[in-house]
Amino acid sequence: MPYTLPPNAKNAFHSQRLDCWQWEQELYDGSTAIFECVTRKDSASVIAFLDPNTILLTEQNQPGRISFIDAAGGVIEPNETPEEAAKREFFEETGYEIGKLELFQRYDSTGQIRFSTHIFLATDLKKTAEQHLDAGERITLRPTPFDEAVQLSLKRSLRQHGVMLTILALALDPEAKQQLSHFLK
Repeated sequence: MPYTLPPNAKNAFHSQRLDCWQWEQELYDGSTAIFECVTRKDSASVIAFLDPNTILLTEQNQPGRISFIDAAGGVIEPNETPEEAAKREFFEETGYEIGKLELFQRYDSTGQIRFSTHIFLATDLKKTAEQHLDAGERITLRPTPFDEAVQLSLKRSLRQHGVMLTILALALDPEAKQQLSHFLK
C-alpha cells in the first residue's frame, strides 16, 4: 500500500474490500479536525499484446453496474505478489496463460481513497482454458488494435485511469515506446 495511516487512526468501517479510517488531526492554527480516508485492496491489471499491434481488452458486465471496457485484472489477494495476481486474474478472465510478463508502472492513489494499481505488460499468450468467471461477472474478450486503444484512452472510455495513462505513455512517450519495443521482441 502506498501510504501510512496516522497512529491514532481508528477503523470506522470494515468490509470485504474497503476500510474507512478516521483520526483527529491538529491543524496549522492549533485547532483540530476529524480527517478520514478509505483504503482498498491493491490491484493488478494486464495490458496484453496478442501481437505488436493488438491488445486484449475486456468488456465487463456486473449486476447493478454499467458495462465497461478495461484491461483484465483484479485484486491482489493476501500472501499473493502483484505478479501472481496479474497472472491469476488474467487467466481467470481470459483463459490465456501469460508467457512473458513485465511490470510497467505502479500507480499509487494517496488521496481520500488509497490503494496501488500495478500495470503489467504481457505477451506470448497461450489460450489454455475457458474463462473462470465469478458468479457476478460476464466478460467478453475484445481484441483491440493498439491505435483504437489509444483513442479509447484519449476519450476516457476505459474504466481505469492507470490503464489509460499506460496506453497513452506507450503510444506517445519516447522512453515508454522504447521499453515496449524491447519488451515485444
